Amino acid sequence: MLKKFLTALLCTFILLCGTVSAADFKVGDTAYVIYNGTVNVTKNPTYSGSIAVVGKGTKVTILEPYVIGEDNRKFHKIQLSDGTVGYVLAYTTARETTPILEAGETAEKELNKQWATSDTDKYQHAIEMTFLSDYIYGGSKTTEGKERNFYAKVPTEWVRHDRPASLPLVGMAIVHIGDEGKIGSVKASFYPGNPPINYHSKRLDELKAIGYAPPFAEYSRTEANANTAFYATTTSEFEVVAYNEKWVAVWSEGGVDESRGTIRQCGEKDGTAFTSWKPAVYFLPRQNCYILDINNQVSTPPKIEAVGKATRLLLVKTTPDDKDYVKSGVIKINQSIQIVDSTPQNGHYKIYYKKGLYYVDAKYVNMQLANTEKPTTQYKAIAAVDCDISDGSSVAGSVKKGAALDVIEMNYDGANSKIWFNSKVCYIPTSNLDDLTKTLSAADTAALGAPIGVLSVDTAWGEWGALTYSAEGLAKLKDYRYGYINVDENKMSEYSKWVLSNNGEINKIQDKEWVNVYGIEEISFDRDADMRDIPGIDSSDIEPWIITGKIYTIFYNGEIRYLVHEDDMQDTFTYYPGNGFSKTSVAKTQTVCLDSRKYNTVAYNIDDNNYFKLRDIAQILSGTIKTFDIKYDEATNSIDMLSFYDYTSVGGELTSGDGATRTALSSSAFLTLDGVPIKATCYNIDGNNYFKLRDITDALDCRVEWDNNTHMIWVIPARTAYDDPDEIVG
Repeated sequence: MLKKFLTALLCTFILLCGTVSAADFKVGDTAYVIYNGTVNVTKNPTYSGSIAVVGKGTKVTILEPYVIGEDNRKFHKIQLSDGTVGYVLAYTTARETTPILEAGETAEKELNKQWATSDTDKYQHAIEMTFLSDYIYGGSKTTEGKERNFYAKVPTEWVRHDRPASLPLVGMAIVHIGDEGKIGSVKASFYPGNPPINYHSKRLDELKAIGYAPPFAEYSRTEANANTAFYATTTSEFEVVAYNEKWVAVWSEGGVDESRGTIRQCGEKDGTAFTSWKPAVYFLPRQNCYILDINNQVSTPPKIEAVGKATRLLLVKTTPDDKDYVKSGVIKINQSIQIVDSTPQNGHYKIYYKKGLYYVDAKYVNMQLANTEKPTTQYKAIAAVDCDISDGSSVAGSVKKGAALDVIEMNYDGANSKIWFNSKVCYIPTSNLDDLTKTLSAADTAALGAPIGVLSVDTAWGEWGALTYSAEGLAKLKDYRYGYINVDENKMSEYSKWVLSNNGEINKIQDKEWVNVYGIEEISFDRDADMRDIPGIDSSDIEPWIITGKIYTIFYNGEIRYLVHEDDMQDTFTYYPGNGFSKTSVAKTQTVCLDSRKYNTVAYNIDDNNYFKLRDIAQILSGTIKTFDIKYDEATNSIDMLSFYDYTSVGGELTSGDGATRTALSSSAFLTLDGVPIKATCYNIDGNNYFKLRDITDALDCRVEWDNNTHMIWVIPARTAYDDPDEIVG
């Protein structure tokens, strides 16, 4: 394409200038300015001293070509049609003043023709350089938008500007590198393809003229960098003004780097040369942009009919088609999906994604319908291989290795397991399951009986926390003689690796946390017993070293666990028997924000955490993708949160605090999510149970943030509770 472009320029020029090439002017030759902005004609071969300004298409006569002027740069001495004589920058390729206007127009038309797509439904926002030429670097309309001058005084064309109103917005671009979430940066170009001039050198010249030339950037004045404007980091978002199969035209507000590139920008390459650029339209490779097309965006959030989990890496598409779509993003395996229509269109669910309606392959979505109660599950597991899921008569969906699954019954027929998939009982070969983790039920938890006391990590040594063990972990700890292994080096190594692995058999109660205690077992053992087994050692010479301690049976993090404490160790916790543990707090009114709504409700702040009534939290989240209803089970004395259920109000929710100070007693209330016990610290205040807000939002995988300026809490249902270090970027 570019070869055709240059050939058209060259042939047209030869018609007017005989055998003179575009890069070899002679005295008397005629040339035309094709630069999209304006060009200063100066009195001498310098940057300053303007005596006239010419624009694109201006006819000039070459009086003296390639005059060496300021900074050893090349200028042409020219004469304008009105007789004015002066100098214009020629640049090393002399392209700025050599190609004639007719050739420039022909080239733009040729570019527009070649970039025209036959698939107008897929690419409705074609790149038209005839139109965009006024908005690219140095264009006449780049400063029409609102000025945002955060810098020292610089010429207006360098000041940050919003996108001009005359430049239509067609969507947003999110920069990415591949669909696996690679982190890095992507080159933004001045021009879609090879540029007609060395824009990078021009940019450096202009920065020098205004006093912001980056030091050590001269080495970058090469044709290889002629089209390099800046580098955009992955996850950066830009306003899109046009796009096609190869390029995305985006608006960047630009700006001058006052450090002149000496402070390396995040993701910026080469250190100094590309840290300042004018507000303008720039071009990113289509393969490095997810497009949130304006045609897919909606002003009002739609009703969510179902939620789901991705069972593989899922492309987000603009249309429900396997081929005719534009990539708008990617959803990672096991991430949540908001489904607008649970009836697939051409095998795709319509979803609500980044404030728009898009599509994903329904085959790889584990869908949960609204108001559908889940059965009690025995295990959580992940798929060990890629496989299909059966509902007993047909394929209900497919999963990739690593997809999370809820197991209702393991090996129900000796070879297969029942799972909950697409809101119904489905089946998978047990051999296709891995990392099975047993889940408790409310009945399992209720079997502990009533608590006999509370263990609170609240001593001066509390910052070290207190280690707890699962039943399997406690058995291993005893096998390792509580860590007192004296003679078996192999077993000592195994023990050290096990402690460091922290694979769920061991975890820690953190400072200021407390747990209910359901039993205390006294322990006593000789820490040096294995020393008596050494051949040739008279065991009678070894005095017993008796260690005493206690094993506390607790309920923590949704599990029955065990805390082992030796009597002569530093106490990181205090044990409060019976009802001896309590706190005092003031009933304040706390503002909770969700989307554009604000809710004022009573809350008690205890140890820097806000505690709310569960029904107040349910009322706030009602109607979102994290909506839940509440069911009390008298048989197990448990409170169950039914996920993605319409909340049934009982009245009295969201009342303000009265400012009174009250006593908060530790509560034995069990909280479950779809029948599975969860971590939920609970206080009973005047007969009502109050839960830590973050425990509830963590269980629902919902983001909660504290605004220290306004002292408001923000709940963001569509975001995960915590950022995932393995999150897909872009």
